[in-house]
Amino acid sequence: MNNELTLRGFFQKHFLGFIAGIFAAYISVALAISLAFITYFRSWPLAESGMYIMLGGAAVTLLVAHGNLMVLWGRPRWVWLLVGVFVCCLVFVLPMIYYAPHRALYGLAVLFPVLGLLLLQSTRQREMRHKLVEIRHQRESLKKTSGKVPRKRR
Repeated sequence: MNNELTLRGFFQKHFLGFIAGIFAAYISVALAISLAFITYFRSWPLAESGMYIMLGGAAVTLLVAHGNLMVLWGRPRWVWLLVGVFVCCLVFVLPMIYYAPHRALYGLAVLFPVLGLLLLQSTRQREMRHKLVEIRHQRESLKKTSGKVPRKRR
């Protein structure tokens, strides 16, 4: 069997790029939320704004996880959800410059969405998504020919 079609062989080649995109998304969301506390919602009491911001962050985190799972299952169009998260984080953070936030925090909050978009655009990520689609097609053809997917024996 081809080494790239096994999970171990596939992740030996593509895991670092895949996990870097996930971490870039989570760090982008976390930095955008932390900057929202000190810029847009600084006049609101923490009890009021904190719950809404944290629920929004949890919802975006679940979206990122779902989008990455769908990409892993061979559905490359779900990468647009991840692109949307990065663009939303960037659009949310860019106007915060008028509030004069901490420079390093603001710089990182701008850097990570751009880095995430670059990671999604990289050749390695595109190759990974293409290979995942091939694996999904092979899995679907096995289901059609045999009626069920063969299980690996332990």
